[in-house]
Amino acid sequence: MRKSKFFAVLILSLLMVIPLAGCDLIEDILWHWSRNKNVEVTTTEASHGVYQMNLNETRLIKAAYDLTTDSPDELISACIEGMKQAPSDNAYKCLICGDVQVTDYTYDSDSRLVTLYFDPAYNKLPASREILTRAGIVKTLTQFSDEIQYVSFVIGSEPMTAEDGTSLLMRGKDFVDSISGNMEYVREDYVTMYFVSGDGTKLQAEDVIVKYLSKINLETALVNSLVSGPITEGLKPSLSPDTTVNKVSIREGICYVDVDKTFLERVDGQSFELNIYSVVNTLTQMTGVSRVQFLIDGSIFTGTVEGVHIDGMFEKNMSLVYRPEKEGTVPPSQPAENGDALKKDIEQQVKENQMSSEETGPGETETDESTGE
Repeated sequence: MRKSKFFAVLILSLLMVIPLAGCDLIEDILWHWSRNKNVEVTTTEASHGVYQMNLNETRLIKAAYDLTTDSPDELISACIEGMKQAPSDNAYKCLICGDVQVTDYTYDSDSRLVTLYFDPAYNKLPASREILTRAGIVKTLTQFSDEIQYVSFVIGSEPMTAEDGTSLLMRGKDFVDSISGNMEYVREDYVTMYFVSGDGTKLQAEDVIVKYLSKINLETALVNSLVSGPITEGLKPSLSPDTTVNKVSIREGICYVDVDKTFLERVDGQSFELNIYSVVNTLTQMTGVSRVQFLIDGSIFTGTVEGVHIDGMFEKNMSLVYRPEKEGTVPPSQPAENGDALKKDIEQQVKENQMSSEETGPGETETDESTGE
């Protein structure tokens, strides 16, 4: 359909310019077009579909595919089948073929986790192709975030693990769509993040593994993860998902958080203080960060939200945080959460160490390499 429309527009354009330009110009246009007709062109991405890999194994593209189903199990099966299909564009190839074969899968509706089981031959993939294949599979499945938030891989009988040996739980946003030359190193850190409790009145800690590209600093990754929302079922977002993170940097013990004005919006009628201290309490766990300064599109915001001024600097405030006295307790009037399965491999000691970190002086601060400050 796209090619037909392109040819129709091209022919119409040629007919319009022939009387004005003459045959020489037309021949020149056609020569240049025929010379470049095999160049890869990125088209508008399908709203829902499956990812495919280009023949050079450097880039992914999402191709339209019918994924209308009545259940998560049918959706997973349809995604797997779609990733097996040979692309209509011969410049791309399918992800599940050759040494990449899915032998089975399981789905946990409570944690919205899909576990894919692969033939042991998967381990034969070259590193660059493996990570791009993995990225495409995870991004295909997690585009339906209401049903699927995380994907894990089991190769033969061995789960794919992080560097510390814990099960690797992956989201689509953990990956880039293309690679060139050397792979960009993906870092990971254990962190405590603060989202809104089920009753919408307090902050509640969530211990997770944050993965981010090496070119992005941890403070930026943390704020972006807050915008993405919590993993644990029952916790609520503290920031609007439409919030744009312009820049996050640390100088002399102060973390400067530059976001757009969407940050000022209340989420589901929650107190605006929860917006502020979800960010502040998350960032001040970092070594060398004692205070947070907010900027709105590069400038200090002099107005107020719910009578709260944000032109000053904020320190950690744990009075807004609900912390269960023992594992298994939940905020009053809230049902027990099952999402803890996603983070069962994270040691409790990590959380305790992070929350007890002492605030340090300017001598231990990090430098924002992107600005040279």
